[in-house]
Amino acid sequence: MNGKGWYWPLVLAGLLVGSAGANIGFMLIATSDPTFAVEPDYYRKAIDWDKTMAQEARNAELGWAVSARLEQAARPGQGRLVARVTDRAGAPVTGARVAVEAFPSARAGQVVTAALEPEGNGVYAGGIALGRPGLWELRVRVTRGEQVFTRTLSQDLAARP
Repeated sequence: MNGKGWYWPLVLAGLLVGSAGANIGFMLIATSDPTFAVEPDYYRKAIDWDKTMAQEARNAELGWAVSARLEQAARPGQGRLVARVTDRAGAPVTGARVAVEAFPSARAGQVVTAALEPEGNGVYAGGIALGRPGLWELRVRVTRGEQVFTRTLSQDLAARP
């Protein structure tokens, strides 16, 4: 052999090692990204689509409405969620349990939950951990006896002045 072309196996090996290293780097970046989130149990939710549509029909039958307001507390990272539940006629819905899952749209993987306590006249409130200002998604579940009402709301949490 005359020694020409001896470096090609090294070039190919270098390309393979570089490609594997780049893929590992991309994987580490993708899995450490706080803005990335996967819907928990999304496959089960897709299979249960008929149940979701049946719940939407029950929501329409009940005719309830939920409005919510997020408020920053004096302590950083803490807040207060106030929800008002009314029936079709606008009368307050009392004697219910209100549970909320909330997360900022910019960090959908950071889900916080809260059980709101009745304050009277269809108003329910409770403390909630609020990590950042911005647009939040609130998944509200109102239960009164056998009646269950669900609603997904978007609420803007203003930055502290």
